Amino acid sequence: MGKKTAIALGVVGVVLIAVAIVWWTVLGPALTKLPDDINSPMDFEGSLTYYVDPTTKQALPPGQEMVLPLTVSRVFASVPNLYTSDVAVCEDRVSSTVAGQERPAQITQYAFDRKTRKCVESDQNWAYSPSILLPNRVGHYGPLFSRGLEVGDTQPTFFSDVDKAFDLKVVEKIKDYNGLGITVLKVDAARPATDYQPAVAQALLGGQGLPMELTFDQLSAQLKAKGLDLEALMTALATVATPEDMQALLAMTQEPVKLIYKQESKDVVYIEEKTSATVGATFDRTTLMEVDTSRLLQAFSLVGKYASDPVIGAAIAPILQAAGQLTNAEPTKVYNQNMSVIPSSEQSLAASAQSKISTLTWVELWVPLIVVIVGAILLLLGCYAFLRARARKAT
Repeated sequence: MGKKTAIALGVVGVVLIAVAIVWWTVLGPALTKLPDDINSPMDFEGSLTYYVDPTTKQALPPGQEMVLPLTVSRVFASVPNLYTSDVAVCEDRVSSTVAGQERPAQITQYAFDRKTRKCVESDQNWAYSPSILLPNRVGHYGPLFSRGLEVGDTQPTFFSDVDKAFDLKVVEKIKDYNGLGITVLKVDAARPATDYQPAVAQALLGGQGLPMELTFDQLSAQLKAKGLDLEALMTALATVATPEDMQALLAMTQEPVKLIYKQESKDVVYIEEKTSATVGATFDRTTLMEVDTSRLLQAFSLVGKYASDPVIGAAIAPILQAAGQLTNAEPTKVYNQNMSVIPSSEQSLAASAQSKISTLTWVELWVPLIVVIVGAILLLLGCYAFLRARARKAT
């Protein structure tokens, strides 16, 4: 082997080692960014429990809640025509069937950084309608989890219904999850009761026929059932209150009373360890409702001026006490959705994750490792041949 051949081998070896380094640092991450062909279907089964009659909107007595069978088909997929080199746009489509009756699909859209998987600023970040933009998502994760998570790690994850991010925690590693041959991380996705984003509440809950406000007459009827008779109070006050106070109170009775909806969750998600792909989940979410008592408190502050009146003072004291209890009352449960990914979907998701593991292993490990090994061998052969050639020349 001549000196020129030795030099050529050495140069090729150095080039291959450089290519391997570039692959590890640049090409590998570029090849593993979010693809434009994501298509991840999940099927759920569970129950929908109504605590408020969906027809009459009246609270159901304890033990008489309506429990209906629930099936859900969720498809998380790319919208490739909206992709750019750096941004992935994905659609989350949820179709539900309650007691055999199909409901309109709920669609949410996300814009992600293709490398970090975090949400980025975009008009494609919306929920339930393209008009309901959610700019607060920016910088947080959505339905996609970051790779490299370990037990004890937290991830700031954004939830569209409440327009807020929460830290989800990896709490456990489970080997051979449900006998599917994969290792998963269990993620605690529980969240405290948090107000719905107003536009989401109108679209999602209003679309189900839930009221967003009550008239004074409706509120008065509900409070009367709890022992707080506002109509009798107004009649009694008319005999002693000043015209200005009565005018103010009557004006308040003409205004609708806002209803505040909240969502709390006991969700648990299972993600494959290496890809962070979701392979299982149980979603346990309860919607609650409470009355916005701010205007009521203003009204009762006026009423309180007459608590020492000899004519109606004795009647006002228990009403003010009841008003205080109303202000501090716990929110009323409206409905609960409790559903889990069915076994056949878990099998499909696990198989998809295993396929991705194989691809990632080749792209991130074996290809650059083979290239660097070949490069090192050629470099060593070149050096050896070069030294042999010099030795022969010297003799």
